[in-house]
Amino acid sequence: MHTNKKILTLASTLALALGVASAQTTPATTTPATTTAAGQVTTFTDVPAGHWAKDAVDLIVQKGLIQGFPDGTFRGNENLTRYQAALIFYRLLQTGGLNSSTVTSTDTTTIANGMQEVSTELASISSRVTDLETLTADQQTRIAALETQIATLNANPASTDTTAITARLDALEATVKNIPAGATGPAGPAGPAGPAGPAGTPADTAAIEARLSALEARAAATPTSTTTNTTTTNTTTNPSTIVIGGTPTTPTTTTSTAGNLYVGAAYNYSLGGTPTTTRGSYGAVVGSTQVFGNIGAQVSVDYEPTAGTINADADATYRFDTGGNLTPYVGAGFGLTSSTTRGATTKSTDYSINGLVGVDYRFTDNLGVFAEAQGRYYLSSTGVGTGLQTASAGFGSNVKAGLKFFF
Repeated sequence: MHTNKKILTLASTLALALGVASAQTTPATTTPATTTAAGQVTTFTDVPAGHWAKDAVDLIVQKGLIQGFPDGTFRGNENLTRYQAALIFYRLLQTGGLNSSTVTSTDTTTIANGMQEVSTELASISSRVTDLETLTADQQTRIAALETQIATLNANPASTDTTAITARLDALEATVKNIPAGATGPAGPAGPAGPAGPAGTPADTAAIEARLSALEARAAATPTSTTTNTTTTNTTTNPSTIVIGGTPTTPTTTTSTAGNLYVGAAYNYSLGGTPTTTRGSYGAVVGSTQVFGNIGAQVSVDYEPTAGTINADADATYRFDTGGNLTPYVGAGFGLTSSTTRGATTKSTDYSINGLVGVDYRFTDNLGVFAEAQGRYYLSSTGVGTGLQTASAGFGSNVKAGLKFFF
């Protein structure tokens, strides 16, 4: 409490040193609302005409040392905080009021003591003002750089990316909204807002908004570039990410995980043969859909457990690419059949020339079903596994169906 009263006394002495005596010669009926280089004098609601301190209040307001509270009051009966006193001295130093010839040596001593009393707060306010000036200069530099980039884009409209410009303007607008409004004085007693910061220190947001509007207008006038999209089967390309002030990221590509190789399991049924012979068998298949172009290769083996017959085939295949899940194919090759010799208990092997036609249907990239019909021309028929009625050469056939896994 004593410190506040002391600072209030210092401020009063300061006001008197700046010329209160000369201001008191002005009749009390004169309206103090005049405009000077420091700004317009404000008439406070709690300092009416005829008040004993009105001339002093008008003078220090005219000098720009005090601006009052936002509700239009001066609040002369409240204590002066150290921050408020420091702000008064700071403004006095800024305006050069201490060079006035009306300041006596006694006033100078009083002012010096007052400045020493609030030296910490005075240094804090000066530092905040310097930081705000630096921030404002940095914002002006960034906006100038952005204008240079826009000018470069306008000079080369063929490479202009309207989407990139829009994204950068959005980012700039968000930055402008986050620019501080400038230095604000400390809060007064009982919660009122402190006085506004010194003139010239707040960031010039109005000028920045005007320049931003100009940039948006220039971007709207920029011709839209033509973009050609290319679609590749089983390939998905993500668009580049726009980064303000940086380099767009490289697009990522996702491809199918399925390869050309496959394995499968099937059930086979041979056509022909004696009615008393079971012709059903179980087998496996392995191959490649592409060895050269659309030409592939396939090897299959099946076993008929009742007669103990083993069939093995190796075929070259050709696939017809329909662009969908259904893929027909044809093939040709050779095979062998190992079975019991006719009229004996020994084993014999018969060779054949094969032809086949089939189709794959894929549920996913890796899994599908298939069906085949195969014809064989046996060069011999010494074993019962050929299914032929006689031991001479002849034709046989079979059908199969099963699952394939592609990898």
